[in-house]
Amino acid sequence: MSPSESVLTPSFFLRHHRQLRGVLIDSQAWFVARDLARLTNSHITERVIQRLDSDQHRRALLAGLRGEVAEEMLVSESGVYALLMVNFYHPENRSLRQWLSNEVLPVLHNAQQHNPHQPRRYFGPALGKQVGLLDWQGALWMRVADAVKLWEARP
Repeated sequence: MSPSESVLTPSFFLRHHRQLRGVLIDSQAWFVARDLARLTNSHITERVIQRLDSDQHRRALLAGLRGEVAEEMLVSESGVYALLMVNFYHPENRSLRQWLSNEVLPVLHNAQQHNPHQPRRYFGPALGKQVGLLDWQGALWMRVADAVKLWEARP
């Protein structure tokens, strides 16, 4: 890492009370390897990383919530899918892949390309849980299925 390398500010996502940090680098999604390991209950070692193609992993400086900076191993979107299907195959990982594809990636890409006149997807709190929301025409929208789950889970 060179001292002049820029510090990236990740987006934070929660799944089963575990965080996943993601960033866009040159319009490509990258995720923190340690966070992926926690989400999959796996160990992402250097040996596992070396099995990925060289364009599927990299190191970068990331800003934390309290302003601290740490070097992290990042895995590209294609690298994540390779890990989920080959190294960490488990039936639960199918729903993790779907969550990444349908929820996380659109939020990351919308954050970079947001036009104030277009709907914007993001994750936000609702009744103490993180849910996918749509900010459109000055109102927040939620999928009916998510609203039903929140309603059923309320105390």
